[in-house]
Amino acid sequence: MRTKERPMKKTAVTLLALILLISALAPFHRAGAGAKPFYYFAENASRYEAFQAANPGMPYDKVLAYVNSNVDKGFYYSIITVSNPSSLNVMVNKNFKLPDGFEPSDLVTFLGGHRMRAEAAEHLIDMRDEMLDQGYRMVVIATYRSYGTQVNSFNNAVARFGTANAEVSFARPGHSEHQTGLAADILHMGGFDYMQNSDFQKTREFEWLKENAYRYGFILRYPDGYRDIHGFIFEPWHWRYVGVFAATLMHDEGIDLLEEYYGKYLSTGAFRRTREGSRAASAIRTPLPVEN
Repeated sequence: MRTKERPMKKTAVTLLALILLISALAPFHRAGAGAKPFYYFAENASRYEAFQAANPGMPYDKVLAYVNSNVDKGFYYSIITVSNPSSLNVMVNKNFKLPDGFEPSDLVTFLGGHRMRAEAAEHLIDMRDEMLDQGYRMVVIATYRSYGTQVNSFNNAVARFGTANAEVSFARPGHSEHQTGLAADILHMGGFDYMQNSDFQKTREFEWLKENAYRYGFILRYPDGYRDIHGFIFEPWHWRYVGVFAATLMHDEGIDLLEEYYGKYLSTGAFRRTREGSRAASAIRTPLPVEN
């Protein structure tokens, strides 16, 4: 009998080890099993798995989206020059940069000297008027910055704080959303030292923007808790215009980051794979990205 027990025990141990291995791998394979979402790209499969392993608590849909946005490659490591710098949805971050010499062709001057692209400026004025009508004390602090201005701002920050500290608050030249003409820094009246201001997120103005800015096409670009994804400190003052359609979709689907929206809806080929994507594409008036 003893000679028969050993193989049985060995088999039981082997089965137990196999069960434990399957259990350890199950979350990733369960999420990836069956029908894949339209923003799943087979060529990224190994990157999805590696990024999931590095972020075991991250929902699978976000894993796909962030990898599609090259978040997994690290900051300033694999840089793509965007081919659609005039798109309302253009991705500009630490991995996507604007073409050299880019300046929006439809900049307008408003609110005493600020400059933004015409559509963004119109929606910002409308949003500001509603806030002021309701008694909120909001003020626009900064909008468009040229490449040259960003060079000076970044270099001054590096000289003052050192490169590592500067890069979590200042974008490298060519990587700044302000150069797109689609970004605005907004504060409550009286909070002008915004690089030292840690209180704007505690104001009624910030709460109003969180609840309502999407109706005017704006999103909070660098929310708290996502520094590993977008690469910056929490900037409650930095609002990015992406258009009413995109901002509303992000709001309704609970998408917090442009990187996730890009990875799901704007990454190469995504719109051509699904009817939902086609409907989304038709609602966006500007060209879609074609990076690869």
